[in-house]
Amino acid sequence: MTGRAGGAGQSRGDAVPRDPPRRMMTHRVWARVDRGAMAHNLATVRRRLGPGRDLLVVVKADAYGHGATEVARLAVAAGAAFLGVGDSQEGLALRDAGIRLPILVLGALIPGEIDAVLAHDIVPCVHSEQKIRLLARVARSLDRPLAVHLKVDTGMGRLGARPERVGRLVAAIRENPPLSLDGVCTHLAALRPDDPDLAAQMERFEAVLREVPAAAGARWRHAENSLALFAARAAGPLNLARIGGAVYGIVPPGIPALAEELRPAMTIHSQVVFLKDLPAGSPVGYGGEFVARHPTRLAILPVGYHDGYAFAYGNRASVLVRGRRAPVRGRVSMDYTAVDVTGIPGVAVGDPVALLGRQGDEEITLAEMAAWRGSIPYEVTCALGPRVRRVYEGDGAGDGAP
Repeated sequence: MTGRAGGAGQSRGDAVPRDPPRRMMTHRVWARVDRGAMAHNLATVRRRLGPGRDLLVVVKADAYGHGATEVARLAVAAGAAFLGVGDSQEGLALRDAGIRLPILVLGALIPGEIDAVLAHDIVPCVHSEQKIRLLARVARSLDRPLAVHLKVDTGMGRLGARPERVGRLVAAIRENPPLSLDGVCTHLAALRPDDPDLAAQMERFEAVLREVPAAAGARWRHAENSLALFAARAAGPLNLARIGGAVYGIVPPGIPALAEELRPAMTIHSQVVFLKDLPAGSPVGYGGEFVARHPTRLAILPVGYHDGYAFAYGNRASVLVRGRRAPVRGRVSMDYTAVDVTGIPGVAVGDPVALLGRQGDEEITLAEMAAWRGSIPYEVTCALGPRVRRVYEGDGAGDGAP
C-alpha cells in the first residue's frame, strides 16, 4: 500500500497524514478566473473584427460561469459597444453593480419584467406584433422612448420572426411609438465551421436586409458568434458581433488552431479533506458501483454535483493530485467525490486538487470534462454551483489560491 497507515485511535481503514498540509485553503471548491486571459481574448476578438464592426460581449449565465460583473468591467475597458444577457434579471443585476454600458436582452421578456427593463435602459429583442404592442403600451405609460432589436429566425427554429414576417414587424414598430428599431439580428445554429447551414443562415439574413430596406437601415445588424467570427463567415452588412465563448477561451469546435490564439480563463480546484484506506472487496459510494479489487487509498474531495461536478463523472473522470491523475471512484454525490490516489505517493489532507486545469505536466481540459459528461464545454463552466468561490487573478490578487 502506498502512503501512510492509519493513526492510533482511528476507525479501521481511516488514514490521517502525519505531515501538516502545505497550505491552508479556506474554500472547499473554487474557480480561478484569469482577467488577463480574458483581456487577451478580447484583444484577439477585436483584431479579428477589424474596422467598421463593434463588439457585443455575451455575459449571460453569469458570463458562462466566469462572473458577469467582472467580465462586464473588462468589456467596458475593451471598448465593447454592448453587453448581451439571457434575461432581464441578468441585465438588472449588472445595472445594480453600476454597469452603464448598453445591455441587450437576447431572450424573451416576460410581461411582468417590462417596467424594470424600461426604467433601467435595457434593450429588448422583439419577435412578434403582440410583444411590440405590449412594449409600446408600457413605454407610453412610463413616458419613455424604447429602442428594440428585431430578431429574425433564419434557421434556429426557436425565438425570432420568420423572414417573410420581417417587413410587417418593422412596420409595426414604426406604428407604435415611442418604440424605435435600433437593431436587427439572427441566431446561428451551426456547431462547426464546415456546416453548410452556417453559410445558408448568413445568406438568408443578408436577403432579409436586402428585401426590407428599413431593417437594413437599423443602427445595429448582427449575427456573428465566436464560431462565425473565427471561421470568417461574416455577412457584408453586419456591424456588430456577439461573442461569448471566445472571450472565455473556449475554442469553437472545428477550429483547433484557434487554441494557439485564445487563453482559457478558468481553472477549477478543490482540496483533499480526508484519506481512507480500503481493503480489497470494499464498495465505494451510493449503490456500490465501484468495488476495490485490491487495497485502495481514496482521497475524499468536498465537491459534488451541487457544485457542478457532474453526477456523470462517477467512475469516468479524473482529477490531478500532486501533478498526477487520480480517477474518480464510485458515484459523484451531492457534496463529495472519492478519487483513487493509491499510486500517488505522499498525498496529504489539505493537498490542492485540480478538477480543471494544469498541475505539473498534466492537464485536464474543458473538452475532456465535457466528453466525460456527454456534453459541451459551455455546460461545464455554466453549471458551477453557488458554493464554488470565484477567485479573480490578473490585478495583483496573487496566484488565486484562497
